[in-house]
Amino acid sequence: MKEADSTCARVALIGPILPFRGGIAQHTTMLHRALPALTEHLTISFTRQYPALIFPGESDRDPAYTGYREPGVEYLIDSLNPLTWRRAVRRVLDFRADIVVLPWWTVYWAVCFGYLSRALRRKGLSVVFFCHNVVEHEAAGWKSRLTRWVLGHGSRFVVHTYEDAANLRHLLPDAEVRVHAHPIYDHFPLPKKVWPKRGALELLFFGFVRPYKGLDLLIEAMAQTACDVYLTIAGEFWEGKSQVRERIQILGLADRVELRPWYHTDEEAAELFGRCDVVVLPYRSATGSGVIPIAYHYNKPVIASRVGGLADVVHHGETGILIESENVKALADAINNLTRTEAEAMVPAIKTIKRSMTWHSLAATCLEGH
Repeated sequence: MKEADSTCARVALIGPILPFRGGIAQHTTMLHRALPALTEHLTISFTRQYPALIFPGESDRDPAYTGYREPGVEYLIDSLNPLTWRRAVRRVLDFRADIVVLPWWTVYWAVCFGYLSRALRRKGLSVVFFCHNVVEHEAAGWKSRLTRWVLGHGSRFVVHTYEDAANLRHLLPDAEVRVHAHPIYDHFPLPKKVWPKRGALELLFFGFVRPYKGLDLLIEAMAQTACDVYLTIAGEFWEGKSQVRERIQILGLADRVELRPWYHTDEEAAELFGRCDVVVLPYRSATGSGVIPIAYHYNKPVIASRVGGLADVVHHGETGILIESENVKALADAINNLTRTEAEAMVPAIKTIKRSMTWHSLAATCLEGH
């Protein structure tokens, strides 16, 4: 692995870092950990992300990391306090950074990140936006206009999918964009114990539950699957929890669908992924997914809708099964036609594909072109 070189561009990374929770925070944390092998860097995170009144979940901090501060990170920015944005700009300039890397995923950050990117670009820094979602799942015209304004301050862009690259070029036709597959979340631990598998096939739906992820479609499909197929739903609901409970009862699935409606620690996730045979992503829409890199870390195939960038990393018949979006029968057929033995036979292909999905490679991609 290449060691840090004092002649390389100096990098400032700004974004959510542990103890903040969720895929964006995990992503930025892993990028922070990969950068020291490439160059000198400064990482700045937040003292506060969202006001409690507007955050749809229970908390934006991981309870397993209470009191934790990631080594080498300066927690400076309050999203509601512009004075802290100015301090962050001064800190980056004092560090003499050549490049600043900013994640982009929601227009909530438009004013803050717009200020940071504009101020730093004016001082001669290259601004690299790492776009998790160019277009939000709940799209609107005003969101697109704000996104275009913020990203217009960018020098270069990195995305995880070709669909997001196309979305970005639609907003900014001259954008310089690089595509790199989402790296494997290899920081997740091994399971401490082995949970016994149930029935002939054990399915897992994992992560925050939001309408675009199609959990309702999966529940309807479960009613058309064999009686020895089991499903675990593991994730915090942003809405619709009571409706899901009711539908499970109406369809008579209570003995085959296990509902765990809370945010799961890395250790809990390890047990869940360790038990399952297949991870299911019945998404209505998507650009990419952080769940697939977790599944691949545990050598688990996926059943996923052929939407957005999911087909970029799910090789049909090799590392998983791709189905038509919003087609309950196709989803049920994919589940019924897959055996535990066939799922296990996909492991070698998963091990092959994930060798190129590294954080070191992603960090290097963010530095390319300077």
